Amino acid sequence: MQKFLIVICLFFILPIANAQDVGFTVKSGEVINFKMSDFATDMQELGAINGYAYFLFLPYKSADGSFEISLSAKNPFIGKCDINNKMVKKTEIVLKQNKKKLQFEGVLKLKDQLLIFSSFQNSKDKKHYLFVQNLDPNTLELVDNIKPAAELDYSGFSKFNGTIFNIEASPDNTKVLIFYSLLNKKYEVLRSGINVYNSNLSLLWKNEDIPAQSSNGFFEFKSFKVDNDGVVYLLGEHFKDRSNYYEQAHFKARGFFSQDTYFTDIPNYTFELNKYSAKGEKIENYSILIPEKFIRSINLFPSENSIIKCVGMYAAPGKISVMGTFSFDLNLEAKQISNLSTKELGKELLSRDLNQDELKRFRRSIDNKQEWDPYDYILSDIKTKQNGDKYFVAEQYLFGQKKVTQRQGQMVIINYENIYVHNDLLVVTLSIDNQIKRIDKINKRQYWLTTNHFNSYASIEKNNNLYFLYNTFEAKDSFFKNIEIGDSYITRVNENGNQLKSVFKKKADNKSPFPLLRSGINVSNGSLMYGLFSFNNRKYQFEQFVITE
Repeated sequence: MQKFLIVICLFFILPIANAQDVGFTVKSGEVINFKMSDFATDMQELGAINGYAYFLFLPYKSADGSFEISLSAKNPFIGKCDINNKMVKKTEIVLKQNKKKLQFEGVLKLKDQLLIFSSFQNSKDKKHYLFVQNLDPNTLELVDNIKPAAELDYSGFSKFNGTIFNIEASPDNTKVLIFYSLLNKKYEVLRSGINVYNSNLSLLWKNEDIPAQSSNGFFEFKSFKVDNDGVVYLLGEHFKDRSNYYEQAHFKARGFFSQDTYFTDIPNYTFELNKYSAKGEKIENYSILIPEKFIRSINLFPSENSIIKCVGMYAAPGKISVMGTFSFDLNLEAKQISNLSTKELGKELLSRDLNQDELKRFRRSIDNKQEWDPYDYILSDIKTKQNGDKYFVAEQYLFGQKKVTQRQGQMVIINYENIYVHNDLLVVTLSIDNQIKRIDKINKRQYWLTTNHFNSYASIEKNNNLYFLYNTFEAKDSFFKNIEIGDSYITRVNENGNQLKSVFKKKADNKSPFPLLRSGINVSNGSLMYGLFSFNNRKYQFEQFVITE
């Protein structure tokens, strides 16, 4: 009887003794209340310089990649945070040129520089000017070296309404690309152009006449890259017809989990790559195709030997449901692909957390009732571990709108709110010779209205292990119309694909700050710093996540 009791006790004790958690510590800074003068609606990471982390505070609702032009009477702020998560300094960025107020366009971290871009639209001269100047990372004061970066003439466009600027740096931070598009009131592209600079922001070359549309069908640029030699690569989607060109996922009364959800993605597009070399004088075009596969999403990485590394997700021809992942090398001069590697994920892997009701609603909204994956995929950069393995992350994603009807007296007002769904992560591991070795899936479900502040994930690597940090969401009512943020998790994926999941931040009330896990700043080996925002945008703080194993 005594031996029996000992065995029973060991039976219950051993699982507890063998239970594991991810080894980490979380260091939190003080909670700071926004003042009326520095109130912000978004916080974005800029990067680390000399051991300090820099954050951008935006006073308006960010456009999140859409063609919305954001205007505000207030100015952005830039904050400097030390390794103890303490705000050292926070400065308002007051942008002026010859006593004229400038529109803030963005910040670019270029090695140890912080470059501030701003613009001014002169309606009399029919020109849109882009300016650049340095921000001293030590004092956070604007340097008195503002100069024009671009002068855009829109006199030939009577329907001109504004300009969208995309600013990118080369991998070695020696070249800067500014890709711009002139828009009309419907946010349609009138004309696009390219300016390429060196690290001192001296113009190397430009091309002011990038066609806005294709001769047949419709074309939209999606990705903009410049390599270390100043060669520009523009990746776009070529749509056969309008049936999918302006469309996105649509939601009605109750959002993604309602009975009236429908989706609009159809496989009527291909990916086109334009390469601009020899200071923009040599232009090469290539339609990216894989035999017997439809490319659902793709990311590309130019290298020094003119070979472009491409990775992404594919579906069967004529379908949008992702079946697997691919990797290949693209030689634009030879106009051919090589070293193609594909790996099928399997239908069960992708659809195992999509319940039957959701699957029925998705199928009801499309013509092909055999489809089973409604998601697009956001692809990360390719990164290399210490052991030589490479990997990239594909995040399931849907962006759409829901119709909101409000009654004010006798009037009925109809508005549309943005909805963001960030779902599971697929981690694709490549061998040293770029062959796909393994696909690991991390389950998460993130659904958010109006903005995606708390969606997506941050990642960090240490000792060939990958760590993914993300928030979770909970319904406040049975219809999932009102939601709140739940616990925040860390999932470790080791070299063999084994996963271990732990809570790193417990659920708090709506007045406490929540992690903004969209990228994070690596301030040291195994250490990730990120900002936290309260649900009502009234408070913020900084936190540092440190791997201890």
